[in-house]
Amino acid sequence: MSAKKRLGLHSLAIRISAVFVALVLCGIGLISTIGYSEISKTSSENTAERVDRAARTAAAMLTFGTGQLLKTNFDATGQPVSLQLTEDAPERELKTDARLHQLVRAIGDSNGGAARLFIWSDADQSFEAVTPNLPGSDEALTNDINIHAGHAAYTDLSGGVPYLGSIPMAGRSRLAVFLPIVNTDGNLFGAIEANVGWLDELMVAENRHHVRIVSATILIVAGVILLGGLFLRFELRPLRQLAGAADKLASGTQPGKIPHTGRGDEIGDLANGLERVTDLQDKLHKLAYTDPVTTAGNRRRYFSDLKTILRKANQDQISASLLHIDFTGFSKVNDTFGQQIGNRVLILSYTRLAKVFGPTALIARISADDFCILLPNDGNGSLAKNRAIKAIETLSEPFVLAEGEIRVEPSIGVALLPRDAQDAETAHRVAGLALRAAKEKESHRYEFFSAPLNERVQTEMLTETLLRSALKTRQLKLHYQPQICPVSQRLIGLEALVRWPSETRGFIPPSEFIPVAEKTGLILELGHYVLQEACAQIASWISKGFEFDQVSVNVSPLQFRQPRFAEDVQDVLETYGVPPHKLCLEVTENVFVDTSEQLVLDILSALQKIGVQLSLDDFGSGYSSLIYLHRLPFQELKIDRVFISKADEDQQKEQLFQAIVGLGQSLGLRVIAEGAETAGELSLAATRGCSGVQGFFYSPAVPPEQLLDKLGEISTGKRRAQVNGLDSRA
Repeated sequence: MSAKKRLGLHSLAIRISAVFVALVLCGIGLISTIGYSEISKTSSENTAERVDRAARTAAAMLTFGTGQLLKTNFDATGQPVSLQLTEDAPERELKTDARLHQLVRAIGDSNGGAARLFIWSDADQSFEAVTPNLPGSDEALTNDINIHAGHAAYTDLSGGVPYLGSIPMAGRSRLAVFLPIVNTDGNLFGAIEANVGWLDELMVAENRHHVRIVSATILIVAGVILLGGLFLRFELRPLRQLAGAADKLASGTQPGKIPHTGRGDEIGDLANGLERVTDLQDKLHKLAYTDPVTTAGNRRRYFSDLKTILRKANQDQISASLLHIDFTGFSKVNDTFGQQIGNRVLILSYTRLAKVFGPTALIARISADDFCILLPNDGNGSLAKNRAIKAIETLSEPFVLAEGEIRVEPSIGVALLPRDAQDAETAHRVAGLALRAAKEKESHRYEFFSAPLNERVQTEMLTETLLRSALKTRQLKLHYQPQICPVSQRLIGLEALVRWPSETRGFIPPSEFIPVAEKTGLILELGHYVLQEACAQIASWISKGFEFDQVSVNVSPLQFRQPRFAEDVQDVLETYGVPPHKLCLEVTENVFVDTSEQLVLDILSALQKIGVQLSLDDFGSGYSSLIYLHRLPFQELKIDRVFISKADEDQQKEQLFQAIVGLGQSLGLRVIAEGAETAGELSLAATRGCSGVQGFFYSPAVPPEQLLDKLGEISTGKRRAQVNGLDSRA
């Protein structure tokens, strides 16, 4: 689970706990407030009752205990509000009257507190205590405390109003009632105090209850927090588990079975919803990462696994191997049997691969017939080697179907990780390079990526870069090789061959840059370049009166299969004003590889409508059926040089050569023998009726400016070519 989600759950727990504690505190506070209020009310009522009783007692005792020297005045509720002298009593008698002092003491004792008598002094504007000390149970307290301005009871007493409340004494507070004493004229004479004890002692029950409430609240809150925390932790455990599952789901990892789906509460609803999301993601994951034909991983799964393994290899210092498998000519299976049968072959191939490489291997189908396999923990590649040999043996066995036996030809390229590559793109590239090298081998069709192979690739990359530049700057030149009638020695045509005089690397042979152009797709640009240059030269020769039947231009299979190839040829012819019959397009039997017969027929028919000549080059070196030669609209057949080479010295080869020439003639085709290098080979071509011969015996390919001299040499003096206006256009 991520830290963010854990923090979110903790915050949720804290918020729930806070709300819970707040509710508990509110409940405790409400109950405590009601209880405290009731106790406080009861305490106040009891205190008021006690003070009232003290006031009544003091009034009654002074009234009757002094022989009715004092009488009590009451308010409408019956509360005593003052004492009034019934006769004038000298101040001295009040101060010295032992009976009065005893009576005051008795008042204090009867109330469980104390009492004091005061005489008003007009001179000092204060109440002076006339008792020697504080009577009652608190005699230790001093009694020289008079009532001056600022005393709690002073304002009420000096106004002739009774005072009920607390008064400060010895750093504490006492609860007392003060009744004013007036003389017969109603003037202020003095006051009587009756207190019932220390105020904090009277409020002890209330204070004790308050302390208990606070203590109980603290204990309850602590208990609630503890128990609530444990309860919430227990209750939130399903949420934490579901959050962990959601976190795995978000990271792209399947969380397995979702817990708590059987619950009937909100958590169960959440778990069921998460389970549906998991099922949906599992389906989407399969759609996104599974090959729909074989159920192996697809290209996206492959690169994801490759990146993961490389990351682990770089971090944990482990090794792995990558195998890239391809079937040569697999498209023929689809063309012959149909795509459905081709898919069945792919499914059976995946089944065989899974058995060979085992459950720990990561197998993916990344394109039509390309499989990539990752083998973790393969340190030195020995496992990859053994599995590659076994895979080639297994896949080479025929697939027995109702439609017949189908064979495929597997090749395997191997890269060791992270030795050969540090990133996924490079790893895939180097494995592909090893696969390409494996396809070039005649046996043991597997190859490990190596430094020499990489050097070759680097050379090819450099060649590709220079070739792109050469095409842009038009450095490439066309040379022309004559095609001569072996009987009449007449020039019947020329083949345009591209040459590359590089400014940086010198002369680069076609055998080096043509394969690079085919691998990189530059063959399309190169083929168009050659077609333009050849047509420009044809137009130039025609304008100068140079006689020839046609100029042949080679067309690569990739160029031939382009959708607009016929239209492009027509555009170039029209651009340079070249009669279509002066251009002959040579295609090899490779155009039939990975191309349907109908597509080849459609393209050749379109070219035939334009009016260009069509030649089947290197006949006999490919695999095409003779029926193609019968059905497709060719005008010329060029026999591969392997059939004429030393055929004059080998009777079987001579007979084979004769048969091929006869086949072409029977189909009404012009037959050209390529590669004649000796007089014997030339004589053979002449006696067997070849229309023309092309080879070093007559001339290699030469620049246009040397062609006139070369043709002069061919005429042998008896029949020289009369060429007027031949120029040396590049």
